[in-house]
Parts: sequence; C-alpha cells; structure tokens
Amino acid sequence: MVNDDVDTDTQYAFTRPVAGHMFVNYDGVLKIDGEVGSKKAYDPRAWGKLAEEGMAKRVVHACRGPTVDRTSLGK
Repeated sequence: MVNDDVDTDTQYAFTRPVAGHMFVNYDGVLKIDGEVGSKKAYDPRAWGKLAEEGMAKRVVHACRGPTVDRTSLGK
C-alpha cells in the first residue's frame, strides 16, 4: 500500500514554485536602496499562477495515483 499525504504534498506543490520564482527573481522582488523592484517579478499574478499550476499538477497526480478508489471519485 502506498500512503499519499495529499495535504502536505499539495502545500509543497503550491509553495515550491513561489520559492523558485522568488530565488530566480531575487533582485526584482526586493526593495533595494529605496528603489522598488520589478513589478512583473513581485506582482502576485506572476508567482500565483505558477503556484496554482504546481498544485493543480499535484492534484491530478493524486487523482491518478495507484491508491485511488476511482469508483468513489465524483460522488
């Protein structure tokens, strides 16, 4: 039997793309020397979309996993 911790996995799947975006766009998301970074980098629509996509992929993975009782899905 395979045990999936879907709650923790989806939290990680949501957070990981956000962390990646913040590290890749480090200079753009910080206020440096009184200057505002790049709005495209710190705008929640940029990293929020990545987070949503990451979590959606994890949910699909959970629904297709080997431990899913497909007869109960959608009821």
